[in-house]
Parts: sequence; C-alpha cells; structure tokens
Amino acid sequence: MEIVGLAELRSKLGNLVCKKYGITRYYPDHEALLEDPDIEAVIAIVRRKHTAPIALDILNKGLHLFTEKPFAPTVKQGRELIDAAKNNRCSYVSGYMRRHDEGVQLTKRMLDQLRNSGEMGEVIYFRSYCFGGRDYCNIAGNIKTEEPAPDHKIWPMSPDWLPKQLENRYDQFLNVFIHDINLIRYLFDSLPEIKNVEYHKLSGTLNLEYSDIPGVFEFAHLETNRFWAEGVDIYFENGCLQLKLPPAFLRNYPSTVILEKDKPKNSIDTISSKCDWNWSFMKQAESFVEVVLSGEKSIASASDGLLDIEFVENVWKKIV
Repeated sequence: MEIVGLAELRSKLGNLVCKKYGITRYYPDHEALLEDPDIEAVIAIVRRKHTAPIALDILNKGLHLFTEKPFAPTVKQGRELIDAAKNNRCSYVSGYMRRHDEGVQLTKRMLDQLRNSGEMGEVIYFRSYCFGGRDYCNIAGNIKTEEPAPDHKIWPMSPDWLPKQLENRYDQFLNVFIHDINLIRYLFDSLPEIKNVEYHKLSGTLNLEYSDIPGVFEFAHLETNRFWAEGVDIYFENGCLQLKLPPAFLRNYPSTVILEKDKPKNSIDTISSKCDWNWSFMKQAESFVEVVLSGEKSIASASDGLLDIEFVENVWKKIV
C-alpha cells in the first residue's frame, strides 16, 4: 500500500506537505480526491467540525476510512456514518490510539488473567482519571502557512437537546475524555452504568458501576503543557493493577503497568513493566493498513466507538 495523494483546502500548505513527504498528487479538496480511481482507502484528519460530513462523502464512495475520534459529535450523526459504512461494505476505523498502546494491551491481558484465575480475589473498585492540558510535547513536523484554517460548520456540533451555551464545553469533554471512556470499556468489555455526575465547568467526577464493581472517573482540563496525569487503577481484594499513560503525543513512550500483589508472610510483590519504545499513533496507522489489506475488524472500529458517543450524551443529559 502506498500514499497516492493529499487533499488540502489551503493550497500552499498542501503543496508544502506533498513536497516534504514525496506525495505526487495534490487535490484542492476531498471531493477532487474522491474522483481519483486509484484511491482505495482514505485517512481523513480534519477539524472535528468537518469530520462527520467529509466521512459520509468518503464512505458513500465505497472507500475504507480512518478518522480521528470522536468520528461524530452526536449519536444521530454517528449512526448515519455507520449505516453508510455497512451499506457500502467499508472498513471504518476511529482513532482510539490508546487501544494500540502496548502497555494498554498488556494491562488488558493481565486484567483478564487475574479475573479468570481469582489469584488476587475479586475486583472491588476502579479509578480512571485524566488531568491534562496540551499534550503535543513539542512534536516535530508542524508545517504552517499564513493561510487561514477553514472554520465553517457544516453539521451541528452537539445534540439538538443541548443548550447552545454548553456546546463548546460538550465538544471539549467529548474530544478529550472520550479516550478514557473508551479505555475503561475496553478493559472491562462493557459500558458502565452512570450513577452520578459532578461537573464544574473544567473538572468533575463520574460515579460509575460495572455490575457490582463501583468506580470513578475523575477529570480536569489544565492550562499547562508541562504536566499530564492519566491512567486507570484497578483494585482487587489482594492488590492493585495500575496503568499510567503518557501524554498522547510523547513519541516512542508507551504506558507503564504496575502490579502490586499480596504474598504470603506479609509481603507485597511489586512488578513494574515498561514495554518496548514505540508510539501508539504509529501502531494505530499500521493497524489500519492491516485492516484494509486483510478485511479483519479493527479493535477500534467506528461501530464500536458509537457506544462511547452514546455514553457521553447520557453524561450530558445528567449535567443539563
């Protein structure tokens, strides 16, 4: 598989990117790209306000697609995209790169094994948290021109029942914290019940429950770009499994897994595992290519991600 071309509304920026990465075909917009018969799959990384309508155009052309999360701002829009993917037999993958992190995958395997074996007793509580601001970590490769970025809205950016004055806060919560909702669902294989919501503009807590396992998701938007705290702590009767996530754009730095396990003779066995140096964004891209070539279902399919959008809408129904 090779990169055939690039579509970008800003012509100067588009041509600079093509030159840097050796891309031979430049298109002034996505509609021109979709007329190219050589295109089989599209990675559409655009502003959130443009993702869903552009995705629909691509899927209706019968092309496999990757977009960032959230792939739609509402359940209604998300269902329309999922239906288009099914009707046109397209693989549609959403950008939950945390699932591709090797530390996350190790945590998933360890959690499943510990729950099946019962060697640390029952899971009695979990804590998910995200306290971060800007996570770009001075990443290289940001090409800029004086051309203004497209800022028009095509489809609504929030459910029709949400007051307009809350739209920006809803969008911010959906964009950042949907990663954490998706992650705990991935680890526990199901959506939790929302017991209570405390929301204070930039921070809050969700009290959740999986069957008879209570837990909490704590969150806050920070203004700093020098601090990031995100992870999941899962407490057993006889110990704790901890997953500590790095900032998303910290390259080649996977998450850390720590297992603290009660042992005989009043001792604690602490195992800290650091996976090999790799980047979840790269593994995510490789996975999309494999999905397109093999026809297998992605671990981060858009149809699966629709559950997270529905969950966030249910959170905000409690807030308003």
